[in-house]
Amino acid sequence: MKKQTNIDYANWIPVKLPVTLGTITAVSVLLFALSFLLPGSVPVLILRVLLVATAVFMGAFFVYMAHARKLLSYEGGGVQGKILDNVLRYLDWDGNGTLLDIGCGSGALTIKAAKKYPGAQCVGMDYWGAMWDYAQSQCETNARLEGVAGRTAFQKGDAAKLDFPDGYFDAAVSNFVFHEVASQPDKLKLIQEALRVLKPGAPFSFEDVFNSPRSYPDLDGLVEALSKEVSEIRFIDTRQNDFVPKFLRTPLVAGEMGLICGRK
Repeated sequence: MKKQTNIDYANWIPVKLPVTLGTITAVSVLLFALSFLLPGSVPVLILRVLLVATAVFMGAFFVYMAHARKLLSYEGGGVQGKILDNVLRYLDWDGNGTLLDIGCGSGALTIKAAKKYPGAQCVGMDYWGAMWDYAQSQCETNARLEGVAGRTAFQKGDAAKLDFPDGYFDAAVSNFVFHEVASQPDKLKLIQEALRVLKPGAPFSFEDVFNSPRSYPDLDGLVEALSKEVSEIRFIDTRQNDFVPKFLRTPLVAGEMGLICGRK
């Protein structure tokens, strides 16, 4: 394995997605061209129509995702980093103690927190599923290259059942993770589990697709239920901002983002 020498926060759109879309588009175009070698008939005409429709749809999807990936990337538009900065913006914390980043991915938010709060110890946990371009070793290398390896730690885990005792952390953050956790479809219970490991009065800032009716069909009810378990909570509609281009404000990327913050 080639040793990582550069900071690599990867991309929220895994590279395999545009590659797959591009491949399907190319195969559809090739099959359409080859279909002219077949004798003309109604089934062949139907096949050609289906191939053209597939190529157009997948081609458009590929173009959108490829450009979105560029805008999100740290080498392109840097939108990923700006969204993570916004998560920390709503964390009302003095930076003393230990912070948990739930679903840390490539370690970007964990490391941002460690750099913003020089007196903090920051722990990132993630399942590191196969579909994403993330790994624990990648997080550790990024932390070393960013100069915060001594104040960060990363471990594998399940957000639905955190491997920490009650009231362990002084703060917690998460970004675009809860809706991805298949092991706990009840998002209220999932967020309650995140709050369980916080000390009383500890601040939290959780970004997710809270404006998605599919993932959060009763957001008001969710916030109301959580309000009975914490000392302070508020919902911030983060869709309207000056750091996410309109091109990305779709349900496919950042069009349903929102943030829940407060204190346990």
